[in-house]
Amino acid sequence: MFNQNDIYVMNQSNALTAIGESLKSIGSQLQSLAPPGNTLDPPDSQNTAAVDKPEEDAVSCDQILENCTDSLHAPLSTEGEETMAKVKVRLRVCVGYNRDHSPIIKQISADSETELADRVAIALMQSERRNEFIKYADDPIRSSVPLFRDYAEEWFTVYKASRIKATTAGGYRTILQSHLYPAWGGTPLNEITTKAIQEFLNGRSDRSCKTLQEILMLLKAILESARKDRLIEFNPADDRRRRIPSEKKTERTALSMEDERDILANTSKLQRQDHRFLALLIYTGMRRGEVLGLMWEDIDLEANVIHVRRNVTYPGGRNDPVIGTTKTRSGVRDIPIIPDLLKYITPFGKGQFVMGEGKNPVTMSINRRRMERINRVINLHGATPHVFRHSFATMLNDSGASIKTIQSIIGQSDFKTTADRYCHARDSSKQKAVQDLNELLTSN
Repeated sequence: MFNQNDIYVMNQSNALTAIGESLKSIGSQLQSLAPPGNTLDPPDSQNTAAVDKPEEDAVSCDQILENCTDSLHAPLSTEGEETMAKVKVRLRVCVGYNRDHSPIIKQISADSETELADRVAIALMQSERRNEFIKYADDPIRSSVPLFRDYAEEWFTVYKASRIKATTAGGYRTILQSHLYPAWGGTPLNEITTKAIQEFLNGRSDRSCKTLQEILMLLKAILESARKDRLIEFNPADDRRRRIPSEKKTERTALSMEDERDILANTSKLQRQDHRFLALLIYTGMRRGEVLGLMWEDIDLEANVIHVRRNVTYPGGRNDPVIGTTKTRSGVRDIPIIPDLLKYITPFGKGQFVMGEGKNPVTMSINRRRMERINRVINLHGATPHVFRHSFATMLNDSGASIKTIQSIIGQSDFKTTADRYCHARDSSKQKAVQDLNELLTSN
């Protein structure tokens, strides 16, 4: 109906005025735009009331609407009053769309082209199509700002879904559904403020620092994309005033040597497959997903190493396993086989998973039941698969291995993380270090 390229306004406040000017020519278009059978007798062009030229200074939208409304009641010139009174002009206008994308049509009628132009302008400015007829020449922020949920879904689909691993995607989904959507799902992007974000974080101070950092990282990425799309002027999550309120850290510690020996002394009580699973965790330091992704051909007895090449995950809490690459590039590695492990990993057949069901890895529910079964038979002293990973790294450290060697064996990409997070100082090691120092000081 309108040529959107003909409408340029300096800012939102004089949008209606610009549309009013564009609609001056509506009279000449009415005949061609009218529906079949709805012919319009064009009134004498001399009798058409002109739309006042807008002032140079911007005025508020309320003033513009008031001016447009006033024009509906403005008297026509005496010369054409009698002729215009006999004319009824109508126009079918699309003011929006239904969920099935079919147009919502509103018929607008008036006694003159000018009155119709004003009424069409008001109808469109009050409809969901308002922003189709507005362009901002000097304002970088678009006028139509989507809701956070709608934009986040679009951002995830376009920029992230095809570029990240299933586990990462599942983590994003959990954060969106559990935290961000309940807080801002129905909020326009430009209404999310730094203050609101800080209040959101403050209300979750009981969560771990790591959890809050992950939530904030995702929120910041989405809002930064919105800023680049010129939907918001600045990123409210990227503000130096913002603070993570939690000091709570989720820290896994290694098992004590006594607890580890107790577990090893009782593994013979387990079913063979459960025993194999636990032995792989204790003696290799592999991640749970790497153990579940291990295939018989990955066990190289000639070279005495285990080739770590894949990882099994259950993204988004799904039950069916997803086979993917290792967590990081450093995860692709060869782990020397400890002699005590050999009796549990005698190759069975190629193309089959060591801890799976033939050619398929186990489902999440089967693996969960396995851990529950192990915990019923022996005391794991609170250990999880990841605690066994920490304990393995700590044992290597106690044995005198360098941090670089430990990093390579456990497949950790960062040297500092290996030293700070995985290599724990056991009490027994600290006692021995003090005793060694004492012997050094007292020796002749």
